[in-house]
Amino acid sequence: MAPFTPLSQTWSRAILVLFISLLAAFFTMKNNSTQQQPPLPEQPASSSDPQAMSVSAIRIPANGAHGKAALIFIHGLGDTGQGWSWLPQLIVQSKLITTPINYVFPNAPEIPITVNNGFRMPAWFDIYEFGNPNAKQDVEGFFKSCDILKSLVKQQIEEFNIPPEKIIIGGFSQGAAISLATTAIMDTKIGGCIALSGFCPVRKEVQAKKLSANFDTPIFEGHGTADPVINYDYGKLTSEFYKELGFKDLRFHTYPGVAHSASDEELIDVVRFIKQVLEK
Repeated sequence: MAPFTPLSQTWSRAILVLFISLLAAFFTMKNNSTQQQPPLPEQPASSSDPQAMSVSAIRIPANGAHGKAALIFIHGLGDTGQGWSWLPQLIVQSKLITTPINYVFPNAPEIPITVNNGFRMPAWFDIYEFGNPNAKQDVEGFFKSCDILKSLVKQQIEEFNIPPEKIIIGGFSQGAAISLATTAIMDTKIGGCIALSGFCPVRKEVQAKKLSANFDTPIFEGHGTADPVINYDYGKLTSEFYKELGFKDLRFHTYPGVAHSASDEELIDVVRFIKQVLEK
């Protein structure tokens, strides 16, 4: 017989789970609120690739010129592509990068989230337990999202003539997890990968699927020491895992006191990383 659980305890856990999931989206929105640009239309991919066509995204073409590079950035749980669409303006204001960049900010589908009692929200894969690398994982959903990211990379190469070595993929939280894994399993050598507050929930599966195409690809990982959603130790564990896979140019950056968000210091470091990749 299952142990008796008081109703109040059940409701307390449900409220806690809801709070944590909303916290992840809140920190992202709070971090972006001062930099947010006016809303942009969601644009379906114009592509011969049916997978790319199935994803809506915020697409910002290179300003005043044909794109010579691309940045595809994946949002986290509960967010949308709009939540990171201020990034191009930040890069322009930095005056550090002159390369014309095509920007793509995909929107995750709304799916039921198990840890949140089935509440539907934008997500790249289901979550059964927050912050536990040994918990049950949505392996199918995870790699389906990796396939979507690969199709968006392919689109930039085939339709916009962007050299693969000038394509950077990246993301925040769930988006960081998808970006890291995609870098590990894709057979196309890309320019770089950015992972903010990232983790790897499917280590065994990534280990089995890994390819060597991007072993020399620069990877930027950033994580705050006060992250209550994806704790700092999980981020460090993820970094060590990818190094053990064979990635030689992975750099893990620590941001003291930063929660589940990207600080100004981290964003400056990200812009510098993009410059190093595109204008080396």
